[in-house]
Amino acid sequence: MSPALDSTTDLPPHELAAVSEYFDGDKAFYQVFRASAVAQFPADLVAGDQAEAAADAQALRRAAHTLKGVLLTLGYAELSAFAKTVEQGAQHSSWDEAAAGWRELRARMVAAFGLA
Repeated sequence: MSPALDSTTDLPPHELAAVSEYFDGDKAFYQVFRASAVAQFPADLVAGDQAEAAADAQALRRAAHTLKGVLLTLGYAELSAFAKTVEQGAQHSSWDEAAAGWRELRARMVAAFGLA
């Protein structure tokens, strides 16, 4: 095992998998990317909230799409899959369903990353 992978034991298993799969075992690179993503999440949530408030399905779709990719790269596959559901819901479901999906995604992200 490479030294970079040996130093990742303090991460949860899903993040360890992301370090291995998307960051070539480079824990430091993963941690910089994660910190940047988590710092960006409040702005992403505001964008989704604004889309919901405006009943703008396309903006909600874009917000969910952005989160989908970042969450997958961070190793949060289940949360990424839920973001994909919200993205698709914004395109194909009723507005009430899409907005409810957004609120659920938002709540899950707040819980997963300790956001306000």
